Amino acid sequence: MAGRQPVADALQAPPALQAPQAPQAFGGFWLGALPLALPMAALREVVPLGDLQPLPCPAACVLGGITLRGVTVPVVDLRLALGQPAQPPVAGACVIVMVEAGCILGLLADGATGVFNAGPDGISHMQLVAAAQAAPVHGLAPILAGTVRDSAGGAALMLLSPAALACLPQVPMVVDPEPQRQHLSLRPALGAPGRTAAAARPVMLMRCGRMPLAIDAMGVHATLAHPQVQPSPLAMGHCRGVIAHDGQHLPLVDLLALCGLGTADLSGSFQAFIVRLDAGLVAFAVDEVVDVVRVADTAVVPVPAFALPHPALFAGALPMAALPVEVVARAATPAHQFLLLDAQALKADADVAGLAGTNTPVVPGTVGTPGGRAPATAPAGQRPRRNMITFALAGETATPIEQVAEILPYAPEATVFAGSGALLGMVVNRGRSIPVLCMRQLQGLPHSDAAAANVLVVDCDGALIGFAVPQLRSIEPADWPLNEADLRAAGHGGPLNTRALARVGSGDQQRLLRVLDLHQLARGLQASGRALAA
Repeated sequence: MAGRQPVADALQAPPALQAPQAPQAFGGFWLGALPLALPMAALREVVPLGDLQPLPCPAACVLGGITLRGVTVPVVDLRLALGQPAQPPVAGACVIVMVEAGCILGLLADGATGVFNAGPDGISHMQLVAAAQAAPVHGLAPILAGTVRDSAGGAALMLLSPAALACLPQVPMVVDPEPQRQHLSLRPALGAPGRTAAAARPVMLMRCGRMPLAIDAMGVHATLAHPQVQPSPLAMGHCRGVIAHDGQHLPLVDLLALCGLGTADLSGSFQAFIVRLDAGLVAFAVDEVVDVVRVADTAVVPVPAFALPHPALFAGALPMAALPVEVVARAATPAHQFLLLDAQALKADADVAGLAGTNTPVVPGTVGTPGGRAPATAPAGQRPRRNMITFALAGETATPIEQVAEILPYAPEATVFAGSGALLGMVVNRGRSIPVLCMRQLQGLPHSDAAAANVLVVDCDGALIGFAVPQLRSIEPADWPLNEADLRAAGHGGPLNTRALARVGSGDQQRLLRVLDLHQLARGLQASGRALAA
């Protein structure tokens, strides 16, 4: 642990308050309702929270410590430092590792929002010295340097002062055991005219087969050392199955296949990283996470678009010469560069966005994974539960997942029929032509541009039919069919159709949802024999 300079000295002229003459880079994250940002010069990396070790520290805002490459790093809950009530860490919480004056400190966060640039007009400063006299220990002044807004637009974030954080009373910091991480990777920025250390950012380096890849570390929610892939109906296209994380099953995407660079071998040990989207979490399989290093913006070189199968997913490349020598040696690859993925483009990919809404609670006692298998045994007096896939249709609607043969992303270019019927078009998958119908129109609802996001493919007596539905919501265990007593106990009055409703979810998340029997719907369409495109 290390001592710090007096608070008064730190508040007179903290580095974060110097008037910038050029755009600066910042890392954004959030904690509860607090949108926060740190200058990139003070941000080392983002790591999962994991288990906290108790620390003999009198400061109430120190929750404990995490082990980071053999060093115990104290973790601070900024809500407590600001005098706000304590809150338990959320599932999937992370730690922002901050560097200041050669020491490191962990800041609890619910998630990271990524790296952004802000010009002089986007930064508003607080008068810290005057305010600190009124609130020397708790309150906003000692910690918050002002607000910062992304040059590309967006809401303002509260800008933290690393110097003031380093002076929190009785909060220990750890001497940086790897200062070369902060210095070696900054040399390109420091040597370039008009550039400063603030133009550098943390980047996670990884290896997929022989392919070295990288991604903005602020776009990574968590990394997993030894995930176990499990079969699932989601296993199609680039999705290889699901993995368990923080009590949920997450879809696992083959990163190499998504980028069009090959296919990952998941037969042995592999690793994964997780990204957070608004709809949920998605995991990406990699062979190995090599390291997290800081690189300058100027170190990223462009890659010709024609050289990559999916160039929109990439932000450029990092030459090996821009990285610390020991990191290059650990990467053990003959390649001359790491291809740098664009984290925002990865999240915006249609396949990834469609999978994000399929996070499923892990149900103890189930056989396999989410995919329609009921528990092997049910407690006495209870019926086995089955899994339902839910989607946005007249609120939320469910269908038995064993009726779904595949889930495909909907391609707008497949809409080739201009009539007023429900048939949108045809898609070809695995060598078979599949008619795609608009579920909203089949249910008597008006068509809208958002009516088709995913296609639920049903195998009905050997014939494939696709039903285009809006956003997928979840895959959850359910009681279905229900009996009349179940429905009356849930307060459902009126005529009772025990197959029309299912009790979906567990605990406080239980709800009654309308059920669509896709097999029955498909058979009815086939039996009608009418032209659906008319």
